[in-house]
Amino acid sequence: YVGEISPRKLRGFANSTSSFFWTLGKAIGQISGQRELLGSQSLWPVLMASCGLPALVQLVTLPFFPESPPYLLMQKGDQEGCKKAIRQLWGEGQHQAEIDDIMKEKATMKNTKILSVLELVKEPAFRWQLYMIVTLTATIQLCGINAV
Repeated sequence: YVGEISPRKLRGFANSTSSFFWTLGKAIGQISGQRELLGSQSLWPVLMASCGLPALVQLVTLPFFPESPPYLLMQKGDQEGCKKAIRQLWGEGQHQAEIDDIMKEKATMKNTKILSVLELVKEPAFRWQLYMIVTLTATIQLCGINAV
């Protein structure tokens, strides 16, 4: 959501920031699970319940956030809703350039062929990217972070 609602010039930063916070959350979970902190048998329920607080904050606050402007414009075709969401997210000002960028992206997506999984595997142009994704995903599963 953060990557999609951010302006184009900040989108890469927003997406990489979310990855940083995922990693930070995993590290904090590992550290707080140590026996000296919350890893004892009596504090184990507190450790397990601690992930409920961010979930509760999201559950309460997310309904007040607007829909994603690209989603409103590209999927629903609601240009007024898109403008309203952009004003709510980015403030008042001239945002026509961003709306034009979304429209260009929508036009590009219309001309793009959507591949099935089998077509993707058979396509030579995507083979190395597919190998890299499979390798990275497999090694992440094998590194033990999920077990910890």
